[in-house]
Amino acid sequence: MNRIALVFLAGMLSATAALAQFDAGQISGFVRDSSGATVPGATVVTINQDNHEQHKASTSREGYYIFPQLLVGRYDVSVEAAGFRKYARTGVGVDAQSKVAVDIELTVGALSDQITVESSAAQVQTDSASVGSLVDSKQIQNLTLNGRNPVYLAALTPGVVSGAGIGTFDPDSVSNGGFNINGGRADEYVVMVDGAVATRTRSSGSMLGALDVDTIQEVQVITSSYSAEYGRSSAGQIRFVTKSGTRVLHGDLVENFRNSALDANTWTRNHSPLTQIANGAAPYRFNQYGYDIGGPVFIPGRFNSDRNKLFFFVAQEWTKRRYETTNTGIVPGNAMRTGDFSELLDAANPFFKKVRTITDSLNGNKVFTGNIIPVSRLSKNGVALLNIYPQSVPGFLQGASNWIGTKSTHSDLRKDTFKADYVISDSQH
Repeated sequence: MNRIALVFLAGMLSATAALAQFDAGQISGFVRDSSGATVPGATVVTINQDNHEQHKASTSREGYYIFPQLLVGRYDVSVEAAGFRKYARTGVGVDAQSKVAVDIELTVGALSDQITVESSAAQVQTDSASVGSLVDSKQIQNLTLNGRNPVYLAALTPGVVSGAGIGTFDPDSVSNGGFNINGGRADEYVVMVDGAVATRTRSSGSMLGALDVDTIQEVQVITSSYSAEYGRSSAGQIRFVTKSGTRVLHGDLVENFRNSALDANTWTRNHSPLTQIANGAAPYRFNQYGYDIGGPVFIPGRFNSDRNKLFFFVAQEWTKRRYETTNTGIVPGNAMRTGDFSELLDAANPFFKKVRTITDSLNGNKVFTGNIIPVSRLSKNGVALLNIYPQSVPGFLQGASNWIGTKSTHSDLRKDTFKADYVISDSQH
């Protein structure tokens, strides 16, 4: 038990030291009365709707207040001041690195009276220097991601160009998406997860791992004019914020399934002389399944009985692919393996579409009779190299391709996510 306690303490200390890495936003504004005069000394409180994390501040002589480090979520903001009615605004959204202005006008009256205002979707940003866009959890939930790789959500942002989009089927890749952000190269932007760098420093264009879309709270894409605090890239930023547990237990189960029994055969396979290829679609089986669950850690009557201190979020996703790829190619004809290139004398030959002759470099570059190299002149090394190539498939010809073959491939991937949030105090998380 002592060892477990030490490990937990080390984790908490590490989390505290890493506070500056996490993407957080702020709420700030002025408190005034109906005449426009500032109200100093008013008490302003923000409460996170998900975990009830609470922060308090007092307005300055100018009536100004600020909460500079609020984790992503929706907040209720309330203001109390002597001689005024209590004011409350609900549902103020805070995104990663957002700076939301909430100016408040108090009305003279008893503090026991309360005015409640519900925030609209459009909120004033006090800092609009950065150019980019945000994909929130609701959009992520409603969008259909082929392969469920959230990095391709960046393609929804103006200024981000790539052949890949949200329809890209790339479920088990560590690609960073291969985007060009504002004309920059694909290795000139950085991918961040909860403020930590997720781009491989020695492998441009790769991430540390594929992300589980069900663990993503929001995706922020910053394309230009971002401040120096972001750094590390000349083209842009793709920043992921992961979900946290809340006061209420939530969970999801997911299963994506594909099978070749539901697929039509391809045009190429339909034209194969091999019945096992022509009679049906290539074998394919794809399963992508997983779960996520998050909530409070509490012991009724003892630890965290109000469910406002310690939260967890756990998710796992498995991707299993079993499939067969069909390829075509150009290989030397069976006669060519014995030195007989006579078929190249036909101007309609599929290899060159014109007559090609074989000349003898040891005999004044004279043409071999009938375009046939004598067996005695064949190189043993050359024949051995030639035999590495597969033989042509009788009856199969598509353009110059005279060979068709299949290859079985498999891919297994598991994604694990564990996140703990411990609210120590109003100023420590």
